[in-house]
Amino acid sequence: MHLIVCVIKDESLLFEILTGWIDAGITGGTIVESTGALELLSDHVPIFAGFRSLVSGGNAYSKTLFTAVEDPVVLESAIGWLKQVCHKAGPDQGIYFVAPLSDMGSLGQECKE
Repeated sequence: MHLIVCVIKDESLLFEILTGWIDAGITGGTIVESTGALELLSDHVPIFAGFRSLVSGGNAYSKTLFTAVEDPVVLESAIGWLKQVCHKAGPDQGIYFVAPLSDMGSLGQECKE
């Protein structure tokens, strides 16, 4: 079982990534709006303001996607699709990493039928 986390700078790539992941067998996940550390500093510490356009191209926000994947074949397919979509879009589209998960489960009361 693994956790995929990816930070995407270009929000327009999200739907293509997500539809490919659904095709691969990933039906759940979470997307959050995120801000890089340098972006935050450039908003609050004047000395860093000039670095924003040099590092991120001026994008203030990114989207962070994360999901747990149990099947190694699905994991490989999802990462392959992510790389393909971002490569087509151009350089510096974000980052991703995969981490092992030791446990995963639902929270709350179980439904009984």
